[in-house]
Amino acid sequence: MFALIKKDIIFTKKWILLSVVYAVVVTWLIMHEGATNILFTFFLVPFFVTSLPFTKIMSIEDNSDTRDFIRRLPVSKYLVVFSRAVFILFMLLISSISLFVIQTIGFNVEYNTDMLIKIASIILIFLLYFMLQLGVFYKYSYHASQSILVIISFAVIVLGFITENIDLVKYFKNFDWSILLFIMAIINVVVYFIDTRLYAGK
Repeated sequence: MFALIKKDIIFTKKWILLSVVYAVVVTWLIMHEGATNILFTFFLVPFFVTSLPFTKIMSIEDNSDTRDFIRRLPVSKYLVVFSRAVFILFMLLISSISLFVIQTIGFNVEYNTDMLIKIASIILIFLLYFMLQLGVFYKYSYHASQSILVIISFAVIVLGFITENIDLVKYFKNFDWSILLFIMAIINVVVYFIDTRLYAGK
């Protein structure tokens, strides 16, 4: 499993470096606009930082020769998919830690328990997104997996129009993010096992 993770890091090291630079620059620019953008950075930065190397990996493996080679390795389908989940988490954590360091050192931001739970929930939401994308990749192809971003973007736009006149802050002011964290953890485990079945059936 560690060999698979190492392979992913070696193949995408240039993209990982670019992603970290992106995280530093974008975070610095956003935080200069005001401290109220703290949580927003954890929505924006980790997504793009993880997308670059992750999509690169899928594009590399989007051919029958590469898939056949990986299948011949003495590694179970569970470890193959788990190694990919670990890589995704690695990128999400790298970007989140970069944000944490920049905001605490550069802008004197202090994090409380509630904020950390929100950040953890956001990380699991993004993990779910990439695991769903991985499942579509295993079932169909790299290009098909990219359609998820289009679908989600469209859904967000539609949701924006629907909730335009709704005070969302009022509804989510007392929202318990720990519940969302627990739900996301369970859903990610379920999707992981679905991905293993899709990988095995490819």
